[in-house]
Amino acid sequence: MENQPKHVNKNNYAEYLLCLALDVGEGMLKNGAEISRVEDTIERICRAYGAIHVEVFSIISFISAAIRLPDGSYSSQQRRVRSTSTNLNTLERLNSLSREICKETPELDIFDEKIHEIKKTSHYPIWVKVIASAFAVGGFAIFFGGELIDGIVAALIGITISVVENYSPKRINSMAKTVVSSFFASLIAGLSVMLGLGTNADAVIIGTIMILVPGLAFGTALRDLLCGDLLAGSLKTLNACLGALMIAFGYMLAASLLGGAI
Repeated sequence: MENQPKHVNKNNYAEYLLCLALDVGEGMLKNGAEISRVEDTIERICRAYGAIHVEVFSIISFISAAIRLPDGSYSSQQRRVRSTSTNLNTLERLNSLSREICKETPELDIFDEKIHEIKKTSHYPIWVKVIASAFAVGGFAIFFGGELIDGIVAALIGITISVVENYSPKRINSMAKTVVSSFFASLIAGLSVMLGLGTNADAVIIGTIMILVPGLAFGTALRDLLCGDLLAGSLKTLNACLGALMIAFGYMLAASLLGGAI
């Protein structure tokens, strides 16, 4: 939602309304919503404020929308979405906001304030992400047959993955981050077994890979395909499959260095 223009003409009602509606839609798209939900939310918000004609088109990296009001005023805007992730907390807050806005239709200034409030509190602190990653990876490692020591090693790897995800330069894309995370996860797992710090490298590797697998993204892609959004669904499916290939590529790099250890 950072793409909002710095100087929105608030005196132009149609432009201001569409800008706010796109803020909500962009935030939903960035945080893992399916395409049909994004398009429907933008349209519902605009119609709730009196738009008589609304056209919305979205794919995983772009939103285009146009509205016309009863007085003949018109606005057309686009948003480029450069990165997406999954944040169900932010997604739920945006869904709740859209329902509230459509029901109560407050003044646009109040609408604007509510969006900015979500922007300020939409992300979990880094330390929460690190701890959650450690517990998730450690739990998965034990679940897949590892011992307690394997869970501890996996938890440390989970911290490494979280650091890579949150502190790597923004110019590095998500695919590169996945390769790096998978490589270090597999490398550390193999080294831990070689040094006697772990007993089951397979369980550690599987546990770490579980938080990298784009399962939810793939499910959303299928949802888009079933809803008739063939272009967006195909792009999301391709993106999820490429993510899985990057995980395998990172693992193979580590395996080539460690030989038969993993």
